[in-house]
Amino acid sequence: MSTVSVRLARRASVVAACVALAATGCTALNSASSTSALAAKARIPASAARHGAGGANTAQVVAAADAFLATLSDEQKDAVLYDFDDAAKKTGWSNFPTPVVARNGLKFGDLTDEQEAAALKVMEAALSKKGYEELVEIRKADDYLATLPPRTPTPPTSTPTASPTGTPTATPTGGGGRPPGGGGGANFGSEWYYISFFGLPSRTGEFTVQYGGHHAAYNLTYAGDNVSISPTLTAVEPMEFNWEDLYYAPLEDKRTSTIGAIQSLTADELAAAEIDGSFDDLYLGPGHDGPFPEQPEGVLVSSLTKKQRAKVTAMLKAWVDDLDEKAARRLLAKYVSEYDRTYIGWSGGTTLDNNQTYVRLDGPSAWVEFSNQPGASTDGIHQHTIFRDETADYGWE
Repeated sequence: MSTVSVRLARRASVVAACVALAATGCTALNSASSTSALAAKARIPASAARHGAGGANTAQVVAAADAFLATLSDEQKDAVLYDFDDAAKKTGWSNFPTPVVARNGLKFGDLTDEQEAAALKVMEAALSKKGYEELVEIRKADDYLATLPPRTPTPPTSTPTASPTGTPTATPTGGGGRPPGGGGGANFGSEWYYISFFGLPSRTGEFTVQYGGHHAAYNLTYAGDNVSISPTLTAVEPMEFNWEDLYYAPLEDKRTSTIGAIQSLTADELAAAEIDGSFDDLYLGPGHDGPFPEQPEGVLVSSLTKKQRAKVTAMLKAWVDDLDEKAARRLLAKYVSEYDRTYIGWSGGTTLDNNQTYVRLDGPSAWVEFSNQPGASTDGIHQHTIFRDETADYGWE
């Protein structure tokens, strides 16, 4: 089957899924048990046998979370707090905007200015300066999209009957297609982001901070001194824009470092690094938590030259450094130490101006995907990306 045919098939499945969601109102119930008392949501002790790299600024995140919770009513607390192992954690994030895929917790647009500021302080504490600035810029990009007139997506002209082994066959909840009823307005804007907690924030217990909306999903799990930022989806459309007299280019470090890393390979290495199949979006994106591929594809990072390995590390840092600085340094050192079992590969293209470009980094721990997308709300190419830690997805076993 041709690459184009595969892309049409995936696009058709995404649009069909959106139509089905729209027909039912795209609603989802908060699956946390109903209670207005914080004490009813028990703390979950952190296991003594963790495999994290340490260095988490858990105390600062807990302090910010407690300050935010203190601004809420009992009803709001009930809406924002979930049991740690609630299944909603894995289903309540997506690349699509609401209401196509419902989110967990409290909507920013329903918060007072004081409450919203306190909620953002939680994310500011959890992320590095760079990571928090990127979060803010993704929201600004959504404000920009909200000002645009609606666009009608072009329907696929044919539907292939099979998919290559390199492409997931299940219908993703996120994707590159434009949801029905798109355009600006209610689907887009900084008010359409949500925050929730799975487990009570605790310096010693286990809890997850989940923040997300269109083109953003952060799942930050803490257990004592350890933190996981897996899975975290960051995306943006358009790649660059002017908003309120300022210029923005969210994800610029991710774009530059990813293209730099894959283009550093020689012709022979590029041939060896090509991944089987084609991808019109993320392989392990929203709705696809695994399994991870049993056999990595690409070229072994440890086989590359020192200069090439430095470019791969720069690519990896672009995602890991979104996390608070101390924990990020420790995690990066762990991932770099695994280069003898880490592979970099590509499919579709290796340039920023090719809407089929797909790049993957696959190690025993770190998993990064970078996927170029054709314009959905604008005419230009944009990106979807995801970071996962195969040993700490949504926390640790």
